[in-house]
Amino acid sequence: MQGSAGTDRVLGLDVLRGVAAVAVMFSHYINWWDRYVVDIPFIAPGLYGYHAVQLFFVISGVVIFNTVQKCHSVGHFAFLRFSRLYPTYWATLLGVALIGWVLFGLKPWLGGLIVNATMFQEFLGYHNIDYVYWSLTVELAFYLHVAWLLALGWHHQVHRICVVWLLLSCVWAVLVGKPDDDTRDVFALLLALDQAAFFVIGIMIFTIREKGVDRFKLGIMGAAIATACLVEGLRGLVVAVIVTALVAAAMFGKLGFLVNRVTLWFGGISFALYLVHHNLGYLVLERLSAAGFGPIASMAAAVVISVLLAWLVSEVVEKPSLTVLRRFGRQRFKGVLRQGESA
Repeated sequence: MQGSAGTDRVLGLDVLRGVAAVAVMFSHYINWWDRYVVDIPFIAPGLYGYHAVQLFFVISGVVIFNTVQKCHSVGHFAFLRFSRLYPTYWATLLGVALIGWVLFGLKPWLGGLIVNATMFQEFLGYHNIDYVYWSLTVELAFYLHVAWLLALGWHHQVHRICVVWLLLSCVWAVLVGKPDDDTRDVFALLLALDQAAFFVIGIMIFTIREKGVDRFKLGIMGAAIATACLVEGLRGLVVAVIVTALVAAAMFGKLGFLVNRVTLWFGGISFALYLVHHNLGYLVLERLSAAGFGPIASMAAAVVISVLLAWLVSEVVEKPSLTVLRRFGRQRFKGVLRQGESA
């Protein structure tokens, strides 16, 4: 993998993370105004935000299998994922709840906060406090399956596993299918069958980048794109092709023209921005629209507030905690990650 000197970081992926987080934020804000206040005089891109999350899933397929190559054990893998996700997640979960309570008068749902703090709330039968947490459930399902593959040493045979996963996804799509609402059945929940194609695309891009291209890998990638079409129709096909092209371009150094301080800055705060923007932004939009502000001013304020809070969380919690925990991890797990590398 390529990136800045002395690291294996792909800067193009950081840019895509930032683009995806901003796309999700704007899709939510535009559609909130279009749905609850007045029609926006153009097509509000609600689905664009959803498909931007699928770009995240492809990137996750790349990053997680890069991480697996460095892991001594399942415990090491779990530690790397914990250190990357949970401090930022806890900070945003509690931070948005406190802001809603102190500034907007919303009494916190303490039981929900406690269960949501595990990040396993959907597996435990609880609702997400924030709508965007649905994608974390998908990610966790992916991580859990990577963990057992690692435990059995089967991650070296990931191509065969991907074929089986895609077959299960196709069977699910035919027999069960994706619902019209936001509910996910137990098969989709536990096996991430509705999003399997996007993780597989990421895994194949990573293996092609690391070990070279061959017909088998290309065939699996083609099968994944076809699976996305079966699950979501023609739109799924188009999205799968686009996100495949974007992530492949990033991995092979073709997005260098997009890499600059601004895009990398948004990539750096992308996780925190994704977590804080929804509930907080909706509170801001509700308050400002009730006060008579129009869509442009309201959405601009929501964007600025969400971006600033995401930056604050990134600087105060995410970066320091990652530094401390990874330092501990290098001692505990014999220093697999070199300075500058990231999982």
